[in-house]
Amino acid sequence: MALVLAIAPGSARPAAQPRLVAPALWVVRDADTVVHLFGTVHALPRGVGWFRPPLVAALDAADELVLEALVPSDPTALMGLTLRMARSPTPRPLAQRVPPERAGELADAVRRLGAGDLDAFDTWYVALTLSNLAALAAGFDPATGAEAVLAARAALRSIPTTGLETPEEQLGYFKALPEAEQRAFLVATLEELPNARADLETLLADWLAGRTEALERRINKALEASPMLRQMLLFDRNVRWADWIARRMARPGRVFLAVGAGHLVGPGSLLAELERRGLRPERAAEPAPGPRRRRSF
Repeated sequence: MALVLAIAPGSARPAAQPRLVAPALWVVRDADTVVHLFGTVHALPRGVGWFRPPLVAALDAADELVLEALVPSDPTALMGLTLRMARSPTPRPLAQRVPPERAGELADAVRRLGAGDLDAFDTWYVALTLSNLAALAAGFDPATGAEAVLAARAALRSIPTTGLETPEEQLGYFKALPEAEQRAFLVATLEELPNARADLETLLADWLAGRTEALERRINKALEASPMLRQMLLFDRNVRWADWIARRMARPGRVFLAVGAGHLVGPGSLLAELERRGLRPERAAEPAPGPRRRRSF
């Protein structure tokens, strides 16, 4: 004999509204083209459960995965490229690249993080090295970052993966900075190091919850010290990428495009640039759960 559990008359709840996908996922669509836009965190701790079903479904349905850049499968190749581009033709002591009152702070950071001898490298590389080592020390690893997971999933599903830029182009943005801008970037990095772990953990919590307004306040803080770097790394690229998306919308298909979360928040964001081109990005939502059903045993 089956036992039926039924909801009492009048006790049914109204259907819940769809929940926004977190981390935030956006979609641009027309009659025959769908482009999902996902803001990534490039380095993440192991075991973070961010790759949730709506994100998996959007990627699995895509005809192509598009990242900021394709990283060589051999890590030594990327490291070799970086070191070649970062090596300075005129080595200078690090202490000469920051105000005198910060020389001791810089030396302590290099020693504490195990950065080694950096005198032979450009100032931008020093700043990036310290920032990346601090992130690693806090447990944030690019090997388990969002791009690495997305690329692995795409390979498993035989989804072609392309890049909006090359690694050479990305490094070239830093290489093109005047020395004064590079030094401002280094000083800003030094100022962030004492709170690096706490800042990264807060940023991760905001990202996981899809709190885009909070991300806007926190992300890309180091770039504020260098208006030129902010223009080159954020605004100029957002313009170019919006143009790319607008052209891609002219062809049928489904695209999953993943770029750093900083490109999808604030004035001058990629989303704002798309709107300027007449496209309407919408925040993706999970399907609402249906009403409770009767169960038979």
